[in-house]
Amino acid sequence: MDSYRQISRIFFFTVIPVIVSSGVYNINSVIDNGIMAHGMESLGRGKEFLALWGIYNNKYMLLVHVPLAMANSLSSSLIPSLSGAIARKDRMAAIEKTALAIRFAMLIAIPSAVGLTVLSAPVNNLLFRGGNNAEAIRMMMIGASAVIFLSLSTVTNAILQGLNRMNVPVRNALISLALHVIALYIMLMIFNMGIYSMVFASILFALFMCILNAIAIRNTLGYRQEMVKTFLLPAISAAFMGAAAYGVYRGVTLVIHSNVLGTLLAVLVAVAVYGVLLIKLHCIEEDEMYSMPMGRKLTRICRKLHLM
Repeated sequence: MDSYRQISRIFFFTVIPVIVSSGVYNINSVIDNGIMAHGMESLGRGKEFLALWGIYNNKYMLLVHVPLAMANSLSSSLIPSLSGAIARKDRMAAIEKTALAIRFAMLIAIPSAVGLTVLSAPVNNLLFRGGNNAEAIRMMMIGASAVIFLSLSTVTNAILQGLNRMNVPVRNALISLALHVIALYIMLMIFNMGIYSMVFASILFALFMCILNAIAIRNTLGYRQEMVKTFLLPAISAAFMGAAAYGVYRGVTLVIHSNVLGTLLAVLVAVAVYGVLLIKLHCIEEDEMYSMPMGRKLTRICRKLHLM
């Protein structure tokens, strides 16, 4: 029977590292803004900075965060069971939950990155009408891989917090931030890459976080990342999905010249093709589907369609 003081103390020291870790991401944006503004001004490109920065934040990052939110919510739903396994000192269950959380995040992030790449133009033109979207389309085609690394970095942050390594994501975020700032400055001031130095530096920040978090998880659990079902098979499925989506979009727009209908049909076909390939390639098993939101309903649908 703990006192309110003890419980409040535990809550405080549990929440503070999470807040600080999230704060580093927000500080990252402020620092990036300052570096880009002063750097572009010194390069004589100050006038174009505001327009490019607006496109980066309000179009590129907006679309990146949509699949990122879905991947994070799906994988984060597994974190309480991971914490339970740690409390029971069940190492094998903790390893299983860790692998499942990462795999579920990648099952969404990888096809999202492929879809945003091949359908960059139709999606931007559908959502942001009445303007020139050429720069936003180019950013998305070049930087869609950010979805994968941001999803992986965020879910590994949550895993470390579930493993009671609350301070590790904070430390890794600060190290990644320092490396990110160095990379951003070099790409902007030395290679004169403009706004694309921001795109690549953001990807590098997430990549550094992924590497550091993976090392920390391995040292804590002895966890070795499985590659085939987590990365290879989803990537193969996503490649066929991307080809099918692009083919459907081009075919529809050639016949009826409707970007809206072409985009919607391409997305529906992409979801269907990707889902079927995941099951047929045994990337996800029936018992694993039960751990997903609406898993039982999805399993019944797959059985009716004779996919399982």
